[in-house]
Amino acid sequence: MNRSCEFVGNTSSVYTFCMFWYKSSLLLLAIVGWAEATESAHEVQGDRSMRAGRYGEAAGHYQRAVEQNEKSAVFYRKLAEAHAKNEALPAAVRAYEQAIALEPNHAKTRTELAILFTRLDRYDDALALLEQTVQEHPDRAQAHMVLGLLHAREGRYPAAIAAYQRAIVAVPKYGEAWFNLGEAYLKQNDYKAAEQAFSSAVAADTTSAQFRNGLGRSYYLRRDYAAAVAEFSRAVRLDSLFAQARFNLGNALLRTGQKEEGRRQLALYKRLDEEEERIAMLKNTLATHPDDAGVYHDLAVVYGQRGQYREARIRYLQTLDRDPAFAPAHHNLGNIHFRRGEMAAAEQRFRRALQADSTYALAHLGLGNVQMLRKQYERAIASFRRGLRYQPDHPKLRRNLEAAEQIAAQVSR
Repeated sequence: MNRSCEFVGNTSSVYTFCMFWYKSSLLLLAIVGWAEATESAHEVQGDRSMRAGRYGEAAGHYQRAVEQNEKSAVFYRKLAEAHAKNEALPAAVRAYEQAIALEPNHAKTRTELAILFTRLDRYDDALALLEQTVQEHPDRAQAHMVLGLLHAREGRYPAAIAAYQRAIVAVPKYGEAWFNLGEAYLKQNDYKAAEQAFSSAVAADTTSAQFRNGLGRSYYLRRDYAAAVAEFSRAVRLDSLFAQARFNLGNALLRTGQKEEGRRQLALYKRLDEEEERIAMLKNTLATHPDDAGVYHDLAVVYGQRGQYREARIRYLQTLDRDPAFAPAHHNLGNIHFRRGEMAAAEQRFRRALQADSTYALAHLGLGNVQMLRKQYERAIASFRRGLRYQPDHPKLRRNLEAAEQIAAQVSR
């Protein structure tokens, strides 16, 4: 018998009490359901923002999810990842530590925190955390692999090799672990073992330029230059921006007597290396100045010059997270949308740039280009003229204005 509404008294009192209990229960369920739906909505929005590269926005959504449910280790892990992607490293550490406090045995979270410690030069903390993790979770391949990297960094190559091997036992096709194992063997001049490891890495992932480059380096060091050229060539075909592979290919080509092509590859290497050094310098600056919009913008410009438009877009968005009125970032995002044929989004960005700075001639140029493609020639002419008001000698503005005026004249005949 259901006694949830059993009551001693008259029938009217029983009915009144039961209805009150029933409505209260429904209200409680509704409140709980609303809270869970709100948490889920914030999480979904955060996930969507992460996929779009809007890391600051994602962190805001996950923070609201955490505020709705402070006992969710999953929300704290996602919040930590968003902060880390957004260069807010101390905040990421705090979120990871809270996730671990809620779920101490989650090896993946521990490993990610250890990686974050290395970005903050907290190597002893990373080492201690990883050693504890692999002791308690010997099947966690990534933890073993990262532990191996820490050993290799200190020149403890036998310990690094052992750690990589344990990672491979856990995940036999772990390409990154095979690659790092090959690197450790190279440090010990064990070319045969290195080539076996690099070949296993390539077998695990045939699309990795890094793995091909590693195999080529072993061939080069034991003076099999023809084999080295073949692997370095595959590496640069897989990743044309891989500076070190260009350098290695250039030297290997010189060794095989192909001097002209070797010199060409070394010239390419010099340009790419300068870009990579610039990127590394800007990333190091972000570690100490994570809220400097100008640094994110400069980093985005370098990525854009290299044709890495996805990375450029993410960095422009991070610029605007820190300074919504940064006109050049709006303009350059507009150019990325324009290049993709996304004219509505491009126009919106050019107009946002002009809202931030009405004298920004390049945004007038971009807006005029959109209008030209839409055959809005009179509007394009007006945009180009406004741009020339602020940069009278800009060659593209002058050239595009002349073209727009000629087309408009022909259309009006």
